[in-house]
Amino acid sequence: MEEMIARIVEMDKKAREMNETALKTKLSYENEVLLTKEKIKHDYLERANKRIVINQQTAQKRADEKLAAITEKNQAVVERLEKAYNENAEKWADEIVARVID
Repeated sequence: MEEMIARIVEMDKKAREMNETALKTKLSYENEVLLTKEKIKHDYLERANKRIVINQQTAQKRADEKLAAITEKNQAVVERLEKAYNENAEKWADEIVARVID
């Protein structure tokens, strides 16, 4: 009888040890999963931030190119108007005076 109780106690002890080992293993896997999840999240955010920087640079470059094209176009218009003014200023002034007097 005592031997049977000792075996039951021993089996209970082994079962508790197996349960404790299983719990430790479970916690270890859960921690590993959490670390992997955090690493994946970190890597994703890092790639996303790099993509944002590249997109910002690309957008800025396009905006600068458009601004340069508009500035060049405006400069051409200004030069054309200044040329027309230089060539016709006296004639236009005479015509304005003539129309006012008439």
